[in-house]
Amino acid sequence: MVKVYGASVVGTSHLSSDTPCHDSHAYRVLPENLGIIACVSDGMGSAKAAEIGSQTASSFVVDYLEKMLDPKMSDDEIILLIKEGYVETYDVLLMTASQHQLHIKDLNATLLVFVSIGDRQFYGQVGDCSMIGRLNDDYQVIAEQQRGEYANATFSVCDESSIEQGIYDKISGFFPEVALMSDGIESISISAKDKVVSKLFYDPFFKVFSHENYHQKDVEAALVRFLNSERISKKTDDDKTLLFISLGDL
Repeated sequence: MVKVYGASVVGTSHLSSDTPCHDSHAYRVLPENLGIIACVSDGMGSAKAAEIGSQTASSFVVDYLEKMLDPKMSDDEIILLIKEGYVETYDVLLMTASQHQLHIKDLNATLLVFVSIGDRQFYGQVGDCSMIGRLNDDYQVIAEQQRGEYANATFSVCDESSIEQGIYDKISGFFPEVALMSDGIESISISAKDKVVSKLFYDPFFKVFSHENYHQKDVEAALVRFLNSERISKKTDDDKTLLFISLGDL
């Protein structure tokens, strides 16, 4: 059985500047627990309406992929579909910007998409969100932040060239447990030097799935409290998103 819980929480830097949370996430569990489509989007701080960009991108791309995805598709067809989802998301963002009398760059946001269907897993990446997988208590980074030639390079789903340079691929192997996150969390839970994932940080979140009285709303409320805690706020003042997925026995 597919289980999922997550939260997007405003950072202290945004609270002090009276700026809304720029992070968003969304997911759709596939019929008959065949898998899940999930995403995390981080609106860029320099964008005038970044929260609109991330919210629009998140909600649209999971709806689009759920509608178009077919279990009979080949690996290459699913990879192509994910990229098409990004292109369609760009078109929707262009229309959304026009409706708000904004330039599309005012909606700049990153977008990380995860698709698990049957025993196959895929992802799309434009920007600096991250994804890890857990298998037999071992962790692996399965989607790293996208890096450009220069340190200050940015990748946005509001930019056609960024979408063209995006990463769209099948994940090697199968991870029964996965977590997606925005860069506000990646910076405090994954070693920047060698990409080692902190078991101390992530183990408690995944162990929640095995609790006899697991209840999604209660767990999400606890996650929000954790992300808003002084302990985490001292480590990062950025917006924070965590989305945890357990795929069980598919």
